[in-house]
Amino acid sequence: MAPNNTDNDPINPNQYLQIPKWINEDYFIPILEKDIPDFVRIVNFTTIAATAPGENYTSIMVRVIMEIELKDGSNTQSSYILKTCLEGGNQGAELVSNMNLFPKEKLMYQTLLPQFVKLYKQAGVEIKLSANCLHVEETPERITLVLEDLSRKKFMNVNRLKGFDMEHMRCVLHKLAELHAASAVYYHLNGPYDEIYSSTFFNESNRPIFEGMAESRKQAYFRAMREWDLENVEYYIAKYPDNDDYFDAALSLNETDPNEFNVLNHGDTWANNIMFRHDNEGNIEQTIFVDYQVGRWGTPAQDLWYLIVTSASLDIKIKEFDNFIRIYHKHLVKCLNLLKYQKPIITLRELHIMMLKYGLWGPLTAGGVMVAVLLPSDKDANMETMLKTGPEGEEFKYKTFINPYYVKAMSQLYPFFDNKGILDIIKKKIKIDSAN
Repeated sequence: MAPNNTDNDPINPNQYLQIPKWINEDYFIPILEKDIPDFVRIVNFTTIAATAPGENYTSIMVRVIMEIELKDGSNTQSSYILKTCLEGGNQGAELVSNMNLFPKEKLMYQTLLPQFVKLYKQAGVEIKLSANCLHVEETPERITLVLEDLSRKKFMNVNRLKGFDMEHMRCVLHKLAELHAASAVYYHLNGPYDEIYSSTFFNESNRPIFEGMAESRKQAYFRAMREWDLENVEYYIAKYPDNDDYFDAALSLNETDPNEFNVLNHGDTWANNIMFRHDNEGNIEQTIFVDYQVGRWGTPAQDLWYLIVTSASLDIKIKEFDNFIRIYHKHLVKCLNLLKYQKPIITLRELHIMMLKYGLWGPLTAGGVMVAVLLPSDKDANMETMLKTGPEGEEFKYKTFINPYYVKAMSQLYPFFDNKGILDIIKKKIKIDSAN
């Protein structure tokens, strides 16, 4: 998840985050000695939570702000984003650990992203796909990343509750195409990615957790749906899958067809993981992805469904859906040709068919992560609360389901999914077949 954009806020924006004591001056001295050649000493050291409640569920993110003395006697200010694993001892930390989030992100920053950028540079184009990673540490207890603080370069997020307008969507789709194209070319030049990029949240070891979550949320979800003022609400409730059907469908979505066009998906393409820098007139100068924790080798339909469902503004989410696919495809073809991709390039028609074939990413995203994406900042919004069962957990889930932002989105998305036939293809032990 992207850090908040407050640069020198002296107040911890998340008073409920316990910042680990090992995040201190001594930890940062070797990093500063490498990053700032004229570094002498740290004059002042401040740590604050880098994200507000409801902005981050899978890691501890801390903004470290320092006043630094230089060799010429002057002082300067610098800041970094430190990202590390959740503290152990709860179900949320266990689930995150099982997902290989930090090993994936470590490999992305240390190896893959630099190689993707190198491919473009060799083709004569300079691009930026991520924040600079200044330090990576792996110990038996945790993996830690220290990244440049993009807010110091005037990067910021769009309000996730409002979503992206057409111009921001265009820029994100172009950046997604750049990432996907480089990943496809790299694969054909260097062979398969590490096997951790074949796994996602949905794997058999996590089945008990996900099916338990599904059971605890179902009645709260139905209760909320009946308050949405959604036409034919009982019709949609009747289409709601059983817990095992839902999980089996999700497992099938993660089966990669080697005969199709595949890419290394970002995997978490929602508003807070995309940052923009604007000029003085408000025009977008640069777009960057952050949070590379859940990448997966497979269909680009995954990232496209995820992005559009979670983060396109409500007035264009459905209206411009097919146009979004066209915008992405046009830039993808341009990038693949630039990088001299040697395989047949997917056609626009084939991409639309792929979107339908893997259409279950739509309702899975809408019923899952979009609940958190559209939830206004809430002190109780964290992984542990989301996984909680019993009356307390059910009441929190119910609160998220009747959130007006979520209700308005689902009122559009349910008919949209149904009109595409997507709600009809969740069957027990589902196997994805060709879309007709």
